[in-house]
Amino acid sequence: MFFYNARINFYFERIFKIMRILLLFLIISFAHSDILERDDVQNFIKFAVDNSELTQAEIESYLIKAKASKKAQTARQNQPEVKATWDRYRNRYLTFSRINNGVKFVEENFEILESVEKDFGVSKFYVASIIGCETNYGSFLGTYNPLDTIFTRAFEPKNSFWQQELIELFILSKKYNLDPKAIKSSWSGALGLGQFIPSSYNNYGVDYDSDGIVDMYNSKKDGIASVANYLKENGWKSGNYVVSEVSVGEKYEKLQDQAISELELPFNLNNFKTRITANELLNEGFEFEGKFNEKISPLLVYEQGKTKLYLGFDNFRVITKYNRSSKYALAVHQLALEISKRFDD
Repeated sequence: MFFYNARINFYFERIFKIMRILLLFLIISFAHSDILERDDVQNFIKFAVDNSELTQAEIESYLIKAKASKKAQTARQNQPEVKATWDRYRNRYLTFSRINNGVKFVEENFEILESVEKDFGVSKFYVASIIGCETNYGSFLGTYNPLDTIFTRAFEPKNSFWQQELIELFILSKKYNLDPKAIKSSWSGALGLGQFIPSSYNNYGVDYDSDGIVDMYNSKKDGIASVANYLKENGWKSGNYVVSEVSVGEKYEKLQDQAISELELPFNLNNFKTRITANELLNEGFEFEGKFNEKISPLLVYEQGKTKLYLGFDNFRVITKYNRSSKYALAVHQLALEISKRFDD
């Protein structure tokens, strides 16, 4: 009798376990099917079918797995490019370990970087610096997945740019047989060694190892060359200035972050969209020497206890095409210089 009851209990436990699994499956299935029933998602599917070579079935097969990410929404609202002071932002990237790892990255990939520099005309130190800022030289590719993060940006709330990126993600996934739910990305869906959004991956990715696949996850050659190609295609000029540090002048040399932000000038400081002449800066009381023919994006910052003035040129503004932030571009420049100095030593 004991063994009989034990057997019955065993079977009941098995049945209840199977029922729980089925119930969970049904809940998930209903939740996912709800996504496809949404009016905004239906409109997107129609748009995607009309404006790409993807079929409705292919699009739905990706979308049915998508889920809005509250974590990605929170991350978006707390970006250091917006909230951090320059000193605090700089200290994230200009660390002893990131500089040393940058030197190591250049040493270990020197032949690739040299070849890419010759082929694309972009300094190996700036390529290494961008990869260092984006993924710590490939050691951190993100903790999100691009399907959920880009879906979130595309629909929570609706955003036409990110809906197009979602289409680009599906095109990329189909082309290389990727599962966009399974690969890693940043909070905004950036991918691989250089953290390319899907459209950049599709438009600027380079199959530098000639294996028929642009693989920014597993091929250093592809990842490095793609970063260089992105900069080249967006206007990088070999041998041209990126940033120049000049003297500030007495009028501004004591200013810290708050005072700098409150300055009223006929142009915007610390904004890569600003393009002025050196004379326009001098006319406002800045004091520096040198002839600069290119238009300037002036960067007045409080850095390590001193007020400093940097002049950003066309190559500086090219870096902001990668990340629309003057802080980011200045950090990339400074990290590139530090890697170069240590490498040459």
